[in-house]
Amino acid sequence: MTTALPLYEIQVIELEIIDGAKRINSINAQLQDDAALRQAKDEYALAATALAENRKQFRAIEAQIEAAAGQSKAIETRLYSGKVSNTKELQDMQKAIESLAGRRADLDDQLLQVMIDQDQVSQDEEACQQRLQQVQAEHNKVQKDLRQEKTQLERGIASLKSERKMALAKAPEAALRIYSNMRRAKNNRVVAILQGKTCAVCGIAQDNSVLAAIRRGEGLVNCSNCGRILLQEKYAR
Repeated sequence: MTTALPLYEIQVIELEIIDGAKRINSINAQLQDDAALRQAKDEYALAATALAENRKQFRAIEAQIEAAAGQSKAIETRLYSGKVSNTKELQDMQKAIESLAGRRADLDDQLLQVMIDQDQVSQDEEACQQRLQQVQAEHNKVQKDLRQEKTQLERGIASLKSERKMALAKAPEAALRIYSNMRRAKNNRVVAILQGKTCAVCGIAQDNSVLAAIRRGEGLVNCSNCGRILLQEKYAR
């Protein structure tokens, strides 16, 4: 068995672990991202506040109308009771009734506009509520799916780490030291597949001396260009 093979097996496992860890980091970021949900909540809060304010305004105008009607009724009762004979006072009472009638007409117009507005703000509030429910449901589903994927990845990484321990035990100590020393410089891709005569990583064809050394199985053979350890393609399958 070529010395490069156990190193390649270690590399494959380590790259899978690295990819899994990167995906977990991405999932963690996604789990923290609730921007769409917060926006939907904010929009609903604004719509609900607008509806509450409209209803408050409606009740306030109704109260003013009721108060004006009460005042008008009280004045009319006194006016037609026959107890008031002073002409000036009678005239003032008549003017007050007319003024209250005008006030009630204005309030009725205001109430009508509030009712018209209420129809729109009520529709807006309902639409925002439905939107929030939809976004919340989608958010919950995505969160659930992401957590399930994260759990599977964590289990997979734990299994891969066990496989890595076994793979490390198969590799010669001297080869492992070389592999470890090259990892950072080669971005965790220390071993490259030799496809025909070409290094699969850098794409450079190897000279005859390199090819002959690989055929003879003379320890670790490096790519003449990128310096990675070469492994014949047939061993990587």
